[in-house]
Amino acid sequence: MNALGIVKTAQLGGDVDAYCGKCKETREHVIAALNEKGGISRVQCRTCQSNHLFRERQTRTASPRTTAGTGRKGSAKEIDDSGPLRPYSMKERFNIGDRVEHVKFGIGVVVGVRSEKIDVKFGREMKILLHAG
Repeated sequence: MNALGIVKTAQLGGDVDAYCGKCKETREHVIAALNEKGGISRVQCRTCQSNHLFRERQTRTASPRTTAGTGRKGSAKEIDDSGPLRPYSMKERFNIGDRVEHVKFGIGVVVGVRSEKIDVKFGREMKILLHAG
């Protein structure tokens, strides 16, 4: 529907504004193919001459804000990290809540234990390390 309230029907060879992936913006296109319902299927960009599927005009909307999280169940607040500091070694066995000191990553807290792997939180980063499970 245009500004006057008149409904336009799509016709082969007609003009339409569409998003062009090659130009990376909304440009004027020529309608190249229609689908069985009479809707626009394929278009050709008047600027770069590329043929592609019809994509409606892209409008910029604010993306939803996300909060940073560990991605794992439970949080470090539930774990007592006041225990003794143990040096990390693959030959040692660790439990949830153990404090470990890694040569490269520094001091962290074990937040998850699997058969031969542990999930350790070093500040804001989560690392998966091997241990003697």
